[in-house]
Amino acid sequence: MLFLLHRPSGFSNGFSASAIDRLIHSCTIHRQLYLYPFFALLTVICSQAIADSSSLKLSTGAEYISGKYGGTESIDQLYIPVTMRYSVDRYSYRLTIPYTSVTAPSDTILSDGTVIPGAGELTTESGMGDVIAAASYRDLLNTETSSDIAIDVTARIKFGTASTDKNLGSGEDDLTLQADVYRFFDRTTLFGTLGYKFRGDPPGVDLDNSVIVFIGGNHRFAPEYKFGMDLYYQQSSISGLDDQLELSESLGYWISRTRYISGYLIQGLSDASPDWGAGCYITFIL
Repeated sequence: MLFLLHRPSGFSNGFSASAIDRLIHSCTIHRQLYLYPFFALLTVICSQAIADSSSLKLSTGAEYISGKYGGTESIDQLYIPVTMRYSVDRYSYRLTIPYTSVTAPSDTILSDGTVIPGAGELTTESGMGDVIAAASYRDLLNTETSSDIAIDVTARIKFGTASTDKNLGSGEDDLTLQADVYRFFDRTTLFGTLGYKFRGDPPGVDLDNSVIVFIGGNHRFAPEYKFGMDLYYQQSSISGLDDQLELSESLGYWISRTRYISGYLIQGLSDASPDWGAGCYITFIL
């Protein structure tokens, strides 16, 4: 999925859950102040990438998902992100600014991939989605060249910038910490992700924090083509609701050395997941 960078308390570097919750609350209060440095950083990244041998990638695309999520009405979401990724040495930074359109009952709650269906009048709203910023450290144990195994760690913040009046988001910030393990073969890569999401609570709703597990792999069956399959699990944030479970398949094609396009299908395997979804994106290496 375009927005999948989901990620145990072992990566909290000494922070307790309450300390993380206070951090999220602080981010919510000062959201606008937090966003300004990211946009300033984006400008610096663009200029630096031109001056050195670091990597700068720009991606965009569209994803459409639909499902009832245990409710009675179908909830349809269109997600169109623009993502810039800057990598230098072992560090990688990513900023995603999305447009989203949602058709759902008017009191539906959307929270970073979690959908809590409402029972109000069916409406369609659109606008800016939640801005996402992430930072990763690659090959933590320096094992990729010696054993074809690598471990990456990532911290990700979802800023609650989507409109709550339009039911496009929860209006709260979420923090996700994750570790990704990769095993490389000749043409095949296997991977697994274990993470923990600290959620901000929208007014009147108490959301639980969530464990995230993501496993899969991809195979390059020709120089330009790559097929992938993965399974995504996210613990329910509401007591009594199902956990999320989704299966996806993707096919990618290298148009050139600097352009890559991919399409994918999503199948929900629980009531808390979309019934189905599809998407495509293109990446430019600048």
